[in-house]
Amino acid sequence: MRSALFIAICACVLSQCVLAQKRTVAFTVDDLPFVRSEVNRGSLTEADKQAASANRTLLAAFARHHLPVTGFVNEKEIEDLGSPAGAAILRDWTTHGFDLGNHTYAHLDFNSLTVAEFETEIARGEKTFLPLMKAAGRKPEFFRFPFNHTGDTRQKHDAIAAYLASHGYRLAPCTIETSDWLFNQAYGRIRSRHDEASATRLRSAYLQFTAVQIDYFATLDLQVLGYDAPQIMLIHDNQLNADVIDDLLALFEKRQYRFVSLDTAENNPAYRIPETFITAYGPMWGYRWARELHVKVNGSLEQEPPAWVVDSTK
Repeated sequence: MRSALFIAICACVLSQCVLAQKRTVAFTVDDLPFVRSEVNRGSLTEADKQAASANRTLLAAFARHHLPVTGFVNEKEIEDLGSPAGAAILRDWTTHGFDLGNHTYAHLDFNSLTVAEFETEIARGEKTFLPLMKAAGRKPEFFRFPFNHTGDTRQKHDAIAAYLASHGYRLAPCTIETSDWLFNQAYGRIRSRHDEASATRLRSAYLQFTAVQIDYFATLDLQVLGYDAPQIMLIHDNQLNADVIDDLLALFEKRQYRFVSLDTAENNPAYRIPETFITAYGPMWGYRWARELHVKVNGSLEQEPPAWVVDSTK
């Protein structure tokens, strides 16, 4: 007769297998071709080299870990970086099998623009990424709002939603964010001082913060939806993520997430819940779902970045 301990072990293994089958995550990367540090904007030649190197590192890691990633492009960053260099980076993405989406021309805040002005931002954002996607034989279809600001009034929200639909765009939500933009600001300042000890400390803090955020948002979404919906991870195309990308992906692998495409993730019923939350802010989709489904959640439980990291950006 099998022992109770044996049965318990089998049940635990089975539950982990079921968990592994359920947990999926789509990776998305904002602000292509590269987020330059505020302290390293002087030399365009050096910026070109840094951007190209960082993107090679990211793409190589995505390939090693078998990620079907979607990157979101700011056209103005292509121009600011240098059009040939910026376009070459995006071409590397498409030729290596990764998708690109529209993140507007200049990453301006929809809250401060009229509908007509924002429509122009969307249209101007198509200049480089759209032809590259078509040349690669893939459908350019995803749009992500800068700051996740989807409309601070009903009129603006609904007007842009209609515009995007009429131009063949699908909204790219996100369910996990890690304030990596803030950590990267601090990282740029630390690296400019050649302070490797502090840089090591910051990379470690960023990974620890990310681990907690992954678990927090998974728990939030489970509370709201009642099941493990596919996660959509948001990171930015920056030096910090390039320097820790293998460790960052390992956080998901250790939690038995399977990497899927953005399209696959959005096929889940959770992403068919209407997106009608009118707000001036950019909350993750777990909070939006909670509002739509009338589920009470406590957002104060979400952690804040360490104070010393915030101070390092000043």
